[in-house]
Amino acid sequence: MATHTSSNDGAGFSVLTLSTLLLLSPLSCVSPSLSPGGYEAAGGFSDDTFGWKSLGQELRINDATADLTTFQQHGNRALASKDMRKSHDRGMSHSDESRLSNLLRRVSREEDRDRRLATVRQLREFITHSDNKVALVKQLDTILKEVPNQKLRQEAAVCLGLLCTALSYEAERIFKWMFVKFSSSTRDEVRLLYLVAAYRALEAAGERKAFSPVMQLVMSSLQSILENLDTPELLCQSVRCILQVARCYPHVFSTNFRDTVDILVGWHIDHTQKQSLTQQVSGWLQSLEQFWVADLTFSTTLLGQFLEDMEAYAEDLGHVGSGEAVDEDIPPPTVSLPKLAALLRVFSTVVRCIGQRFNPIRGPPITQAYVSDVLNRVLACVSTAKQVLFSEPVLTAGNECVCVLLVSLEPSAQLTDAVITYGLDQLDACRACGPEYSLAVLSLITLIVDQINTKLPAWFVEKLLAPTSQLLELRFNRDREVMSAALGVYQSVLSLKNIPILEAAYKLVLGEMACALSSLLVPLGLSPTPGTPSPTPPPFPGIQHPVFAPLTLTPERAEFTLIFNLSALTTIGNTKNSLIGVRYATHTLHYHQQHQVT
Repeated sequence: MATHTSSNDGAGFSVLTLSTLLLLSPLSCVSPSLSPGGYEAAGGFSDDTFGWKSLGQELRINDATADLTTFQQHGNRALASKDMRKSHDRGMSHSDESRLSNLLRRVSREEDRDRRLATVRQLREFITHSDNKVALVKQLDTILKEVPNQKLRQEAAVCLGLLCTALSYEAERIFKWMFVKFSSSTRDEVRLLYLVAAYRALEAAGERKAFSPVMQLVMSSLQSILENLDTPELLCQSVRCILQVARCYPHVFSTNFRDTVDILVGWHIDHTQKQSLTQQVSGWLQSLEQFWVADLTFSTTLLGQFLEDMEAYAEDLGHVGSGEAVDEDIPPPTVSLPKLAALLRVFSTVVRCIGQRFNPIRGPPITQAYVSDVLNRVLACVSTAKQVLFSEPVLTAGNECVCVLLVSLEPSAQLTDAVITYGLDQLDACRACGPEYSLAVLSLITLIVDQINTKLPAWFVEKLLAPTSQLLELRFNRDREVMSAALGVYQSVLSLKNIPILEAAYKLVLGEMACALSSLLVPLGLSPTPGTPSPTPPPFPGIQHPVFAPLTLTPERAEFTLIFNLSALTTIGNTKNSLIGVRYATHTLHYHQQHQVT
């Protein structure tokens, strides 16, 4: 048989070289299809792989005095048996090759799109279930280049990935070939397919560690690709590959963790990207929580850098807002505000990446003093920006940032006042904002109530539920999510375990209900119009509240207010361990006892 050689300098790997080397492997003339599991786990062939001895082994004489005739007969039988096996192997190999050639011809010649797709899927099945795979490498490269339909190309890329997993003993050569092809390709859609193939290879291998010997090579190549990408599509596919490495080979990925994070953070803070991509990058970073926790020094250093950058932009905005002469090096608000918003978002992401470890209870470097300092600095940055120019993205990102910090904090008296004042100020800003911002603010207010809880001052509740509060207006928002979030604030306030604060909230809710009932009775002539003398006392004297007494609501608003407040009270009344529920049950029991006595 003629032997063709091809040089491999390590920088590239031609399909012809790979195919030739595979075909020249020991016993490659014997069809693996005759013996399942014919490939060694270590990645190679052995003479005993298929349960057959070599011709030399069969002719070896163990007894020197053996009868010559017997030896010759044994030799003849061995030769005959060997020839028969070779003939059978050639038949099987030819059968598999014929089927492969037929599939590849149909892929390239079939004009009907659905039939071509079905043929590629048959090819995929051929790779998955057949042991005769060595010839596929060369043809699959052709398919990736020539098949014009994108869906067909995707299937071909999947085939290539499965082939790499099946031929794991040649993984280094195949991965090198894929990465060289990626680098030499000029079309993004083709480069994307090689990343799809790499991902499917890693995914198919899973946690079996089939690629352990070459994973450092793969990770380094993926890191190099990540550093030079400029499109979201390629970014997504390359990160999928890297996250698969992180899941199955964490010891390999850990050495690249910081470099990977630096690149992904760069995409995260790029405010020119679509919001969907920013959210996706945030999710990728959060999926690496174990690495963030294992490298807390890096994590907290990164947070410190973000915070310093925030303060620098806030300082620039402060100079602009002061009206003083601004240095030409200071960027205008149109530049500073989007970058400040991006920094606030990435800060929130990294805090979430650290997860439950970002809590003073878990000890240094995350301490109570550290979180308090960070929260105060974030509040100052957002407040400064709001004074200069109203920016909904900055306020939304700032509220999110305050929330992720607040859940890790045991509020002090001073910090409580700062957070409450900030929350009420953000709530007032809802007058000029859309549903997204309103939802973020309502989530913040609910969290303030839940976290500070019994330490809330009474004046907070009085401002929150007063007639002038924007919370009452948000209940009428057409967005059902906003209305539901407003109900959530009411339920949180009415669930407090501080009796004086709860009583203040309860009286305000009942006072508004009395106002709504009175407003509904006005058209019926059963309730006096505010400001006019009345011969009869006002209805519902026991639940009137002075801040609501002068008000009259339209019938529609009065009806909605009544139903909304009843809904909030009913939910809380039915909640286990609710003070309102206990009080209601006590009054009911007392009434029944009196009724029985009577």
